[in-house]
Amino acid sequence: MKAKIFFKIIYSAVAMSAIALFVFTALCAASMPDMFIVTNDSGVQNCSAMPALTLVEDDDRSADDQSGSRSGKLMFANIFPVKSVSIKSRADIKVIPGGDPFGVKMFTQGVVAVKTEEISVNGEARCPASEAGIEVGDTIKSVNGDVVLSNARLSELVNSSGGKPLEFCVSRDGESFKTEVEPIDAGGEYKIGLWIRDSSAGIGTVTFYCKGNKGFAGLGHGICDVDTGCLLPLDHGDIVDADIDTVTKGIKGKPGCLNGHFESAAANGELSDNLDTGVYGTVKELPEDCGEVSVASVQEVTTGSATMLTTINGDEPQEYEIEIESITYDENNKTKNMVIRITDERLLDSTGGIVQGMSGSPILQNGKLAGAVTHVFVNAPDKGYAIFAENMLTDYIESTNLISGEAA
Repeated sequence: MKAKIFFKIIYSAVAMSAIALFVFTALCAASMPDMFIVTNDSGVQNCSAMPALTLVEDDDRSADDQSGSRSGKLMFANIFPVKSVSIKSRADIKVIPGGDPFGVKMFTQGVVAVKTEEISVNGEARCPASEAGIEVGDTIKSVNGDVVLSNARLSELVNSSGGKPLEFCVSRDGESFKTEVEPIDAGGEYKIGLWIRDSSAGIGTVTFYCKGNKGFAGLGHGICDVDTGCLLPLDHGDIVDADIDTVTKGIKGKPGCLNGHFESAAANGELSDNLDTGVYGTVKELPEDCGEVSVASVQEVTTGSATMLTTINGDEPQEYEIEIESITYDENNKTKNMVIRITDERLLDSTGGIVQGMSGSPILQNGKLAGAVTHVFVNAPDKGYAIFAENMLTDYIESTNLISGEAA
């Protein structure tokens, strides 16, 4: 009788352990990315955020001809397979951490529709732009074949139409289409009921530079239209030197900001891309006497203490203590990979935590560039989101044509 009870307990324990292992494996598989990047010919690597998981390449290390990736597995306790993944190698690219402020002058590739408005003519309310299928967030590329790069040019073409239909070339979500818009006479001036934007300017923080091609990466998120929230399509843009003058301290419910100015109108570089993960380009001059560090792979970043480089006065960055509280590997949200908390009393006293303008401030952990600040929590200004530096490096390599197989 006792033997039966004993074996029943053992059986139950084994069954519960198997169920727990199955649930753990399923959760890990769902939360971990399908692709990992390792440096050079790295093989086995521990996932710092989940120490029980190990990234192991398959014995067949032949690369895929199209993507350059190899197959591998995430292993639990180096015994149980959790998930099949792809593994890509890159050189151990060295970068110079930033933390210094920069100004950006950005001009869009076309003009962006930010608002539609009805026009009252003879008691009738109409919006020719909406009637033609144009929506907020669309980019107007040309009118009757004439390229449109400014608000003034679009207004000129519409007003000179005499009310005749105009052929608009419009871009939406990467797809272009043509539509006919018929301006209406609104008191001697022809209009289509559309508010547009053609440029943007502001101050942000440099994440890193690269000696190999005088490359530059900043912000950790793209420059978006303030009204639509849509990523502004870049035609061209300048990077200029900037100084921070004062700080508006952040409080619960009201984010603070860095207040600064452009040092001069002369550009120190140019933008090549405005992407979801940040802005990228090249600079004429690199900062002096700055050491280089490696970029941490996502599996190397862990919760715990780290430091952040940022500037709250002038143009000289300072290092401040922070805590990485949590990590997520959501591949559909590349700018919110970490939740961080400011722990340095100096920064908390001066700014209240994270403020607007700090976006792009580099995060260092274990001697490597781990990430960059991207967002502040409105109701908890000492906390915010950060992006993996690996995500920015991947887009930087493609944007600036740096060869990933070369150490810079």
